[in-house]
Amino acid sequence: MIDVFLSAVLTLVSIYLLAKGADYLVKGSVDTARMLRISPILVGLTIVAFGTGVPEFVLSVIATLQGRGDIAIGNIIGSNITNIGMIIGIAAIIQRLRVRSKTLMYEFPFLLVSTFIFLLLSHDFYIYGKNTTSLNYIDGIIMLVLFGLFLLYIYRSIKDDQKSVKTEFSKSLRHKNPVWKNIVLITGGSIALFIGGQLFIKYATEIAEVFTVSDAFIGLTIAAVGTSLPELFTTIIAARQKQADLAIGNIVGSNIFNVLFTIGVASIVSPINIKPPLIVIDGVVMLFFTLLFLLFATKDKIVMRGEGITLLLLYILYLVFVFWRM
Repeated sequence: MIDVFLSAVLTLVSIYLLAKGADYLVKGSVDTARMLRISPILVGLTIVAFGTGVPEFVLSVIATLQGRGDIAIGNIIGSNITNIGMIIGIAAIIQRLRVRSKTLMYEFPFLLVSTFIFLLLSHDFYIYGKNTTSLNYIDGIIMLVLFGLFLLYIYRSIKDDQKSVKTEFSKSLRHKNPVWKNIVLITGGSIALFIGGQLFIKYATEIAEVFTVSDAFIGLTIAAVGTSLPELFTTIIAARQKQADLAIGNIVGSNIFNVLFTIGVASIVSPINIKPPLIVIDGVVMLFFTLLFLLFATKDKIVMRGEGITLLLLYILYLVFVFWRM
């Protein structure tokens, strides 16, 4: 009983670290974007997205090394669903998310393609003619090559974007912090997010294991929500500060990072055997959420509050389904 209470207290401590870390990361990243004359969307797709994706990366690689592939893959699938259903849903309810960046419009297809390729590579039938679900080093190399192409595109976008965002950075939007302070904010925020995410995963998972649930369930729910808390706090804070491009860019970049880089590295580290339902059910749900998000974001270049409510309600229904089949 005492151990469970201590785990609950440390879980709350981890949430505080995640909130403060997200606040520092957003402030430092936005000011850095202003200083470098780079649109916040590109910062969201890179620095913020990769920084908030660290917990998923660490957990999935560790789980793979421990032979717990269902946690590794469930964590990524669950995190990407959570990022769209819960986080974009809540952020859009708080503040309508207007997509202003041309760059982000080009990133949406990349998100869809990366999701589809992950599902394709996970099912061995399409490549090896086997009715199994797994990932190996060849799959990992393919995903890392695609991630490299994504980074190349981002690099080129940054160079082009610097020429077109001068009007966005008027005198009222000039950066306020010295370089050293932004470095401290970004670094300190990322460290706090990493520690907070690790604490949450460790102690929230300990609480869940008291009830003897499966690895897939832990990956899809506890681990997924825990590793998505950095994205949650970062996106909500960005939305409240009316940095919609940063908020959406964080989720798009994080989901691409999760699928291509995290799973790519984990697959190279060790072969991952996956239970079929994770791919044919939860993987398809992830693809559905991705398609719905892209529809909402590109239709009028704005995610409305009603659409945010729809995403959140569908996410709650998905959680009910996961609990029902546990």
